Order: sequence, then C-alpha cells, then structure tokens
Amino acid sequence: MGKTGRESLESIGFRWYSRVASGEGWVGVARMGVGVVAETTVTWQWGQNHTNPFTLHLSLPRLQQQQHKGYFCKWHNEDNLKKQATFCRQYEGYGDLCRCHNPFTPASRFKQERVDMVEQIPVVIVTANKPHHLYRLLRNLLSIAGGGQTEVLVAADGGGRETLALVQVLGVAAVVHQPQGLASNRTNANVRFALYTVFSHFPQADKAIVLEDDLLLSPDLFSFFHQTSWILNNDPTVFCVNAFNSNSLPDTASDTTRLLRSESFPMYGWMIRRSYAREIVVNWIPLGPGDWDWWLMGSWAQRGRDVVSPEVSRTRHVGNAGAHVDGFEQHLYYSRVLSSTDPHTRLHDLKGVLLHNYMRELQEELQRSEIVTPDPRERDFLPKGRPGPFVTYVRAGTRNDEYFSFRLFLMSTRTYYWDTREVFRGVMRLRLEGRLFYVVGCPLSQDFCQYKPPTVPVLAASPELIRAVTEANNLYEQSLYEYGTRRRYYPAPPNVQAHLLNYII
Repeated sequence: MGKTGRESLESIGFRWYSRVASGEGWVGVARMGVGVVAETTVTWQWGQNHTNPFTLHLSLPRLQQQQHKGYFCKWHNEDNLKKQATFCRQYEGYGDLCRCHNPFTPASRFKQERVDMVEQIPVVIVTANKPHHLYRLLRNLLSIAGGGQTEVLVAADGGGRETLALVQVLGVAAVVHQPQGLASNRTNANVRFALYTVFSHFPQADKAIVLEDDLLLSPDLFSFFHQTSWILNNDPTVFCVNAFNSNSLPDTASDTTRLLRSESFPMYGWMIRRSYAREIVVNWIPLGPGDWDWWLMGSWAQRGRDVVSPEVSRTRHVGNAGAHVDGFEQHLYYSRVLSSTDPHTRLHDLKGVLLHNYMRELQEELQRSEIVTPDPRERDFLPKGRPGPFVTYVRAGTRNDEYFSFRLFLMSTRTYYWDTREVFRGVMRLRLEGRLFYVVGCPLSQDFCQYKPPTVPVLAASPELIRAVTEANNLYEQSLYEYGTRRRYYPAPPNVQAHLLNYII
C-alpha cells in the first residue's frame, strides 16, 4: 500500500491494516463524520497453509437520516428532478449527483460539445452489481463531447434495484440479464447478452460501442470512434476498433493521432459492426474455463482479420476488484497507462490503416530502418543521436513468443509484457523517446523477415539474458511499491501475537 493509502486509513482511525501480513484478510468500515465503525482481520496461524474465511455483518442506519433529518435541497422541489431527489434520499455515495449546490443532472449531457457524426453509433455498458462504478462511467460518458448525441443502453447482470434506479434518474435505457453460471461463465454470458441486445434495441444501428463499468474515458472518445468507423466500412480485414492499446505507456507511446493494426482482441472500450456481432454471438465461448476476450483472439474468430487501436489509448482501466484485475496489477500497470487528454484530436491518415496501404508502408519503413542489435539489459539500448527508425530481428516461431524474444524488449521498455497482444504479422512496434523501434520475429513474420540481410543474425535470448532482464524488471516493479511484503512468523510471545506484531518485512 502506498503512502497516500496509509495516510488515508490512519486519518480515519484504522489500526490493524498496517499489521496484516501476506495472504491475510482485513476489513474496515467507517462513516464520514463518524469514524471507524468496525475493523477485523484474520491471520495466518502456525501449521496452516492458508487463513480461515471470515465474514463481517453490520447493520447501520442511513447517515443522512441519522444526522440530517429532513435532508432537503432547493432543487428537490423541481418537477423534473423529483426522481433524482428520491434517489438521493434513498442511496448514499453519489457525490455531485446529490449535492445541494449545482448537482449533476440528466440535462447536463445536452450541454456538451457536439461531435461530427455521419451515423448513430449507440453505446452498450456491460455491468453487474456495481452502481457506484456505473455512475462514475455514466457521469464521465455524459460529460464529454458527443455525450448528448449518443444513445446509451446499460446491460445489467442481475438488475439490482439501486442500479436500475440510477439509470432511470440519468435517463438511460437499461436491460436486465438473468445471471448464468459463475465466475467467468457469468461474465461471458453477460457480454454475449449485451452484444445481442444492443443491436436488437437499436435496429437501425450498423455499429455499436461496448464499454465496461471500470473505465475512465478520454474527452475525444466519441470523436475517435466516429472517425475510425470509416475503417470498419472500408476494410473487411478489420473486425474491431479498440480504444485501448496495451503499449500505451509513457516510455513506449506518444502520438495521439496515430492508428495501429494488431492481431489482438476487443478490450477496454471497442466498436464492432452488426455483422461481426451476429457472427460471434452464435459461435460464443462454450461453458467451462476461459474468457470471452481470449476466445475472440482465436484463429476461428479472427479469420485473418485485425484490430485497429490508437497508439495512445482513449480509455483507462480503474477498477481493482474486477474478475481479472486486482489491486497489484492495477497499480503495477494500469495506473501508468497513457491516455489522450485533447478533445479535438484529428486522427492521422485513416486510409493508411487499410490493409494494403499499411502493409506497404510497414515494408518501406522496415527497409529504410537502421538495423541494430540492442541489449535489452540496457534501458537506453538504441543508438544515441540518431533519429531512427530502428529494427532488430529476433527468434520467434509463433505469436505466443515461446522463446521470450518479444517480452525481453517489452520488459526492458517497461510496458505490458504478460503476453504479446500488440503484434502485427510478427512485428512489434514501439515508440521510444519519439523514435520508432521495430522488433521482427523470425520465422514468424513471413511477410517481413525477408527484409533481413543474410549477414544480419537473428537474436536468440539465452537463459542468462532472460534471467538478467527479468531480474531488472522485478527490481523496477518493486520500486513502484514503498514497502516490502509482510510475513507472519511463529513462534512469538503471546503479547506480540495479540498485537499482530509477529511479522517481518
């Protein structure tokens, strides 16, 4: 936990969180203006392989009723806001939606700047029982350019009362999905339901934008999607436009106008056509282990088609309690993601993204690139004082990167390295301090390995090199955390155990 988090918990009055060790659970409950209501933890005991489960049950009166009987704002009497006033008396935690002075209202969306649109592209939001996350996203979506022009549909898994009341207040349509299965099966089913329902609900729409409730949106999100819709119309080899790029980090991206192709999958805000939705809904991931997004990365679903994404992302992931992203990964990676802040970005050369143009430009770029043999153990491995572009050729048989060649450079440049999703025809592209660097995997890249001169070696990662780069990356990741991991130790004196002080760092 970082300094800000520790100081926040300390200021509230919590005591035990700072003594919880690795693998142990802690729960604290506090109320604004009151302080700590309850705090409990469960510790690892001698001889156990894991901690015991625990549950904290609390029954608390609503704070507004408790402290502010007759809670009332002047706008509560306005006829068009009475539904919002009722919601605010019933539910807590909605900030500016319920404040007395200048609250956020459904009418706010129609005050936003307009975006050039040649067609209506609705948004479907995939959510479960997280109404506060949903409000954060809707508040964001309805406050950016184009928000007042865009139809929105919420696909709520389970349809909690608070969630449905919230969307009614904000004037947004909602459909309820009856939960199916558990864990990933439940999520997979809700995404499928959302894809089917959005095109049923908007029968005239040819395209739809899919968002999840744990995202923050850039101010040019709608402009970005409406500009790139032209690509879906004109290139059948593109099945999806992503708002997110896994290499959109300060060290590896900077150009907000640039679009890229990759053999990736839909993620963190994406746009598809009705024809593609129809295709995948009837060939959905079967029940069992597995996630819908990785299923759509399979060859059966891609069929030689690509994803288009921006060099600099238009969304950011902010949840840390989702199905796939925990607080560790959120802090380590997602909190560093670079996103666009300019609401008026005009994208560069849409025609250049069409497959034949993209292939030709990449071929010409690689042929004129300076060939280098970089050492990924070095942070600044490109030649100094030269503008690039640069290219290196590495050993790679498949995009799974079984020889760890791509991931060496992903780790060295401190970007996403858990897999190699942002690869196009065996070529990975990074922008390092404004200079383009290409990594070509051979023999994977049948289209581009041919431009390697016979005298130039293919770099193959040795176990020693992999170990050195991995260790350097581990040290970097550890530097992002202020404290090491606490470990519980036994035996210890009873008074030490009673105060949970039997830990080492």
